[in-house]
Formats: sequence, C-alpha cells, structure tokens
Amino acid sequence: MTVCYTWFHERFRVLPADASDETVRIYARAYILMLLSSQLFADKNANRVHLRWLPYLASLDDLGRYSWGSAALACLYRCLCRGTNRNVVNLAGPLQLLQSWIFLRFSTLRPTGFDRFGFPLASRWANFMPRNDAGAQRLVSARLALDRLRVHDVSHLFIADT
Repeated sequence: MTVCYTWFHERFRVLPADASDETVRIYARAYILMLLSSQLFADKNANRVHLRWLPYLASLDDLGRYSWGSAALACLYRCLCRGTNRNVVNLAGPLQLLQSWIFLRFSTLRPTGFDRFGFPLASRWANFMPRNDAGAQRLVSARLALDRLRVHDVSHLFIADT
C-alpha cells in the first residue's frame, strides 16, 4: 500500500509551532517513513511513499535496534542483480550508496574538487550538481575511464580491509 508523495509532503512538510510531543513524534515518524521509502529502500515508484515500513516506526525507541545499513546494502545488491536482466531498463534501490562507493573507490570517475573527507562519507559529494549541457561528454569520459581500468585497479576493491 502506498501514499502519493505530494500528499505526504504537503501534510507533513511543516511542523506546527504549537506542536505537542505526540505531534512531534508523528512528524518524526513521517519523516523517517519518507527517508526509508524514498532513499534507503527506493523502488521504481518514485512518486509514492510505501507504507510497509510503518510497523518498524511504531516505537521510535526501537528504531536503533534494526540493522538499517545491512538492510539497505542487501536491497542494493538485490536491485543490482535484478538490473542485470536483459529486459530491465531502470535501476532502483539506494543508488546514492552505490554512487558514493563508486566515487570513493574509483578516483577516475570522481567529480573534480571532491577529495575532502567528512562524515558520513557520501556527504563529500552532496553538493555535486553536474551541468546538463556536458552530460554526453561526461558519459563518454566515464565509459573511457571504465574501459581503461586494469585488473590491479579493481582487485583491491573486493579484498576486505583488516
């Protein structure tokens, strides 16, 4: 079951100034629900907020007991596996996670000027806004950089750090 993103955004966009503690908790749940549905576990239905996450939000105190990072990574792996099917034309999942991993591990694909470190790691590329007029050239450059990768450029990426 899903709810239209625009309704959800209009309903929970601004917390009332005189909000009670319970209203603040409701708005916090709504915000977390939107993050789960649109960022961590995004699907191809980008204009809807999925309500399957509501049971996890019943108690805000219990949210820290779940392994959200592991679940998001498993979701990404599942989406990447589905994306290898011949008839798939769109990719879903936490693609910001994939993009930040690519930028971290493949310096040749990293946007220029984004070598500073911060926490969380993906925040260093948060302000990256590529220009649309050079999109075709960026695609050609990225494909060329991938074509030029050698075995030793990639093999160390999959060896666990000790």
